[in-house]
Amino acid sequence: MGIGMFIFLFVTAVSIDSFGIGCVLGLKKVGLTMKGVLLIAGLSGIMFLLSSFFGHLLVQFVAADAAERVGALALIGIGIYFLWQFFKKEKVSEREPWLNPTKVLNDPVAADVDRSGGIQGKEVWLLGAALSLDTIGAGISGALIGIPTFFTAVMIAASTFIMLACGILSGKKLSDKAESLSILPGVLLIIIGLIKLS
Repeated sequence: MGIGMFIFLFVTAVSIDSFGIGCVLGLKKVGLTMKGVLLIAGLSGIMFLLSSFFGHLLVQFVAADAAERVGALALIGIGIYFLWQFFKKEKVSEREPWLNPTKVLNDPVAADVDRSGGIQGKEVWLLGAALSLDTIGAGISGALIGIPTFFTAVMIAASTFIMLACGILSGKKLSDKAESLSILPGVLLIIIGLIKLS
């Protein structure tokens, strides 16, 4: 598999959740400005960069072949965790999002903590934190398997922006399919990990 296609799958796995979440927000008519979308996208890219830096530090202490195997296994582990979260689907209480941003991935409307009908101020950071959580593990794993850091971070930020914005705009039409999209990141990360192990 070419490096271009590999990066494409990697970026898609990390950012596709944004489309499903955008669809839910659009369906529920929960507002999010383009400035907020841009901030969230930038946060995802930055989190990938920071976690990749940590991954590159680890590479210095681990043999290249071993690092690639560890990175591939980590991607598979993250993928399995995403699938587990998808099927778990716990209900989110009003106070939980601030303490556990991962709950927002199961119920994006929970990011509108004050129930104002729009995600603004600190709530944008809450949604951004939830969407960028997967980039942390992916950044470390990506560094271990040799994915180009800066280029991938830019692609993740751009892809997150496009998918979140398009998801919000098309929420009403694609609302029935939005939930099923949440299973894709886990599946793709497992596939990428298996490819690197082979």
